[in-house]
Amino acid sequence: MGKKVLFLVWWLICFSFSSSNAAKYAGEFLALGVGAKALGMGGAFVGVANDVTASYWNPSGLCQLDRKQLSLMHAETFGSLLNQDFIAFALPLEETLSNSTIAFSLLRLGGGGIKITGLKDSSRVILLREESHADYAFLFSYSHPILSNLFWGANLKLIYRHLVDNSAFGLGADLSFLARPYSFLTLGANLMDITPTLLFYDNGTTETINPTTKFGVGVNHEIKDFSLLFASDADVRYEGRKFSAQYWVGDISWDMHYGVEILYRKNLAARLGFDQGDFTAGAGFLIRQFGLDIAFLSHDQLDNTYRISLFVRL
Repeated sequence: MGKKVLFLVWWLICFSFSSSNAAKYAGEFLALGVGAKALGMGGAFVGVANDVTASYWNPSGLCQLDRKQLSLMHAETFGSLLNQDFIAFALPLEETLSNSTIAFSLLRLGGGGIKITGLKDSSRVILLREESHADYAFLFSYSHPILSNLFWGANLKLIYRHLVDNSAFGLGADLSFLARPYSFLTLGANLMDITPTLLFYDNGTTETINPTTKFGVGVNHEIKDFSLLFASDADVRYEGRKFSAQYWVGDISWDMHYGVEILYRKNLAARLGFDQGDFTAGAGFLIRQFGLDIAFLSHDQLDNTYRISLFVRL
């Protein structure tokens, strides 16, 4: 447990205390992924993006929705040291804005147990109090078709960070595309934090969430009652992560995601994947307009975790 806590503390420090000159992990909470369906496939969803969680993975994919959708996710990760929550609602606007789709999403990552200590009699460490931390991201998403098989999308996101005695606000944007050159093939790209995103702290300091480019491909094949989906993503960063990434050349690094889904009669699903080399698995079912997905995520240094998502097609 001690090793896990030390690893988690290091991870929090990387993106919570970085300055404007060293903000390499400032937006790490935005990189954890959402939705048990996508996470069960190793986070390979940029080239798929066919449900309401596209607001996070690739907002241009929202144009694929033909009905309103609502999704909820909650997870207690790393031995309940961190709690992750996500809620999203998508609304197709076929009759008003030429098949456009809008979505609203809220992502939260937070926890407690930050011990604030002091010295008593200049020699003995005492516990003064325990504090909490939380990161919030509100996303407004818009998607619109360029052609019948080509879509674009964008996110406007507002970020709020609370950490002990300090807080920060930030504003950023994403730009994405999704193409379907063939009925069985989709290609996606999401330019995250394209501006890039600035965080302004109440103590006068700033930090930057650097851009990330995500590329994805999805291949679908149907055999009688079964549908097979193969997906792969690449996350490309430009901030010199080197040894913390799977691959790098100079300051450019990239991490890979692979996933597969077997869907039976559009009601039962089984999923496998690899998220930056870590094994993932998942399952899901749909009963009328209600669905439930669960994902298992392995980790080489922390506890294995689970994600559960509920969604409703309205």
